[in-house]
Amino acid sequence: MLSKEDYQKIVNRLMYILGKNINIMDINGIIIASGDEERIGTLHEGAREAATFKKEVIICDDNKHLYKGSKKGINIPIFNNDDVIGVVGITGEPNEVLGFGKIIKELVELMVQEYENNKFQTFQSRAIENFTKELFKKQTFEKEELSVLKHRAEIVGFNLKTKRYIIVLDIITFNSYINANSLNEFDVQQIKQSIIDDIKLKLSKKDIIYNISEDRFVIITQNENPLDLSRSIQKEIYEKYKLKFNIGIGKECQDIEDYSISFNIANKLIKIGRILNEEILYYKDSLLYIMLDDVPEYIKKLYINELKTNCFDLNKNVEL
Repeated sequence: MLSKEDYQKIVNRLMYILGKNINIMDINGIIIASGDEERIGTLHEGAREAATFKKEVIICDDNKHLYKGSKKGINIPIFNNDDVIGVVGITGEPNEVLGFGKIIKELVELMVQEYENNKFQTFQSRAIENFTKELFKKQTFEKEELSVLKHRAEIVGFNLKTKRYIIVLDIITFNSYINANSLNEFDVQQIKQSIIDDIKLKLSKKDIIYNISEDRFVIITQNENPLDLSRSIQKEIYEKYKLKFNIGIGKECQDIEDYSISFNIANKLIKIGRILNEEILYYKDSLLYIMLDDVPEYIKKLYINELKTNCFDLNKNVEL
């Protein structure tokens, strides 16, 4: 169900279009949104009758005294899936507002549906986002954990057997960009959302993108060529925002255990990319870098020292 704030937004939009006061009442006739703030929370008898009997109620000078809390105008029940969910009222002389009745009723019903769809999509996106974050946490799961995750996957509509790729993107020198443009926190969040919206245009409807932390984003894509996709995104974001990403592309995911591995690899490639001054690194082309990055520092130092010693001894034995 929509909140009172959502209904007030609908009223504001309609009043801008129509130029007349609009009220929205619940099925009990209580005004929950209105262009006249003083009427919000009061009883509208005409609306209660309209909701109860599923009919238009026109209020004029002759019958106004019969309807407590009502003003002249028209009140029309609004429906969602054949159920009355409230009443929309247009304040004014009946002969002036009657012609707007059907149009306003249909607009309200469409707007209600739009708000509900958007809320469902937001809920669905958040549910999938939270689910994938759980996949990233661990490489192996206990039997009971696995069962729960598979059940959650079914609920949010995430097919674990579909081949996907994990792409992690990290904005390069984002703090410098923020300071140079004197951006506040609201501006920063707006830019992040704009970046997500722009990237979505390059993804399929089944792909997922979200801001996972600070200036880092994650894409879960079914695109068979994640490298070309990453290059295209890099080009688009730079042209529009003059921002660049360090991008790491993990291994393909074909089972539940692959997601954490792929995500960790993608993050590791971002770190390696910074060291090598490479903006985009793909798992398939970077296995040696990944292996070397996993070697402990003390082993690297031992190897380098041993290499230096051997080279020194070799040079000493060379006959000139």
